[in-house]
Amino acid sequence: MPPLEKPCAVERAQSECTAEREPVDSVTVYSGKTGTARLRVRRSSKQMRSKDTKHRHRVAVGGRNVVLSTRNPLITWLAKNELTLSFAAIFIVRTCSWLGFAWPQLFLTLQHSSPNSHRFTRGACDVWFVINWIFQILAARSIMLHNVLPLIPQYFGVKSSRSQRRFGETGWFLCYIVLSWSIGFSIWRDSPYYMNTRHLYANYPEDHVLMPYSLKWYYLVQTAFWISNLYTIFVEERRKDHMEMLTHHVVTIALVVLSYTFHFTRFGHVFMLVMDFPDVFLSLAKLVRYLGNEMAPNILFGLFTISWVATKHYLCIKMMISIWTEGIFEVPMEKRFPHCPDSYASYPIVGFMWAILCVLQAVLIYWFVMILKVLEKVLIKGEDAADERSDEESDSEDEAKPNDTGRSN
Repeated sequence: MPPLEKPCAVERAQSECTAEREPVDSVTVYSGKTGTARLRVRRSSKQMRSKDTKHRHRVAVGGRNVVLSTRNPLITWLAKNELTLSFAAIFIVRTCSWLGFAWPQLFLTLQHSSPNSHRFTRGACDVWFVINWIFQILAARSIMLHNVLPLIPQYFGVKSSRSQRRFGETGWFLCYIVLSWSIGFSIWRDSPYYMNTRHLYANYPEDHVLMPYSLKWYYLVQTAFWISNLYTIFVEERRKDHMEMLTHHVVTIALVVLSYTFHFTRFGHVFMLVMDFPDVFLSLAKLVRYLGNEMAPNILFGLFTISWVATKHYLCIKMMISIWTEGIFEVPMEKRFPHCPDSYASYPIVGFMWAILCVLQAVLIYWFVMILKVLEKVLIKGEDAADERSDEESDSEDEAKPNDTGRSN
């Protein structure tokens, strides 16, 4: 072993760790090719967990511990009072409607109906309908998450409070996705653009300005759901891909709002159906895994992987390409922006939306790499299919009892 040129490397590294208040489990000194001293420091697993969980914050909601991904006082207060606030808003609107006031109809019914048909246009008053559905979705989520869904893992003998909490979060997402996808598919099946990408752009903008009641209702409720996810991502345990998930939600909301505003609802409708389909298999795999089954999650994860590639990559990219291969030919120059009223078909506008779709596809590719890592664990190493996006907290970690201030002891 060559002589060490810097014998004080250990002492210096230890003093630096002490200054940072990070404990050192072991220090190994070895010589590299140049003979200089190098240091390898292993910090304690407890210290690493405390670093990884610095964003987690436990509060009591409905008699249960909820782990937040932030210590923001506003988010903490909203998490502790979300059901009360949601029910209060719904009660006020419904009561005032029953008393005969006119303004609650902005929240309860679709606005901007066409006088000569049963179809609807877009308008600023649609915001109130979305706000009403945000409160309804948050109320339904709170009830399902804290009072209904945890009963299922308890019935099957699951003792871990963390598994019960994760089961509730995943179960709520599955319930909404199955219901919304079924409604969306029913609307698509009865539409003129069913299984026909050319009709996504045909007769634009005349046949696209007016929407049937069902499509407008579906679009606005979906908008409310994704906006509510910007809140719920902070009142659930922080995952490894927290920023990627936040980016996904922001991009999705941007696509939904822009496609609605620019009369591209046919494309947006089909795109949402394509994107939501694989999530059914992933959610089912998680639920079964939380209940302790070992074989079924692997099978469901295999189906999820196949559906992910087929929909989120193949079909989504095919739809993106169809914008330039079919859309530009279906919308002649005289019907493009700004030559035609109510038309937003122009290269800058469509190009901007296409760029947002590319950002979304980049996030999906990142997640697909994580999926491949899970497949490697299952097929090569023989391990179970675990969610690579899960947070780094140990499954066996017991939850601390929150004190009066909402912080864990």
